[in-house]
Amino acid sequence: MKKSKIAIIGIGSLIAILAITLLFMKYGSNGSNTAPQNITVGSIAPDYSFLLSNGSYANLSAYKGHAVVLWFVATWCSSCAQGNEVISQNYQFFKRRGIKVIELELYNDLGYSGPPITSFVNSYAPSAYSNGTIIPALANYNMTAAYDPKGYLDIYYLLSGNSTVLYINGSPSSTLGQLEEAINSTL
Repeated sequence: MKKSKIAIIGIGSLIAILAITLLFMKYGSNGSNTAPQNITVGSIAPDYSFLLSNGSYANLSAYKGHAVVLWFVATWCSSCAQGNEVISQNYQFFKRRGIKVIELELYNDLGYSGPPITSFVNSYAPSAYSNGTIIPALANYNMTAAYDPKGYLDIYYLLSGNSTVLYINGSPSSTLGQLEEAINSTL
């Protein structure tokens, strides 16, 4: 009897893993099974889908014509929390420039437990969140692997309206001035 319960639990776990894998294959890729390598300044940002806080999926192409900052965070990361506070304090700069900050929780929060991305953003950047400057979302496995292959906690990409990568850096809490300079010089 005990062995049959263990077998049932094992089969259930396997089915759950397969279901999650199929979902990410359907909604989580850019049409290929391998993540693009070497996203660099001057390259076109891969058009992955990501899960918005309202439960719908969006692609980067939905923001075509608008500059965006793609920011990859872990919701248990203290520098990510500080980055939210800094962006919230300076959200008018982004708003005046028409720039959306798409804040993406790295896939599975890089294996550690943190608050949901919407709660995280609302806690540390309420003004930027409430006016739509920061858009919280979840990155899938393929997107995380493509944009953050080394598993950094706090990396961002400035993208032009045609998705060209203009600038790459990390930790906006300490590099906001550099990001603003990049925005002023490239957009």
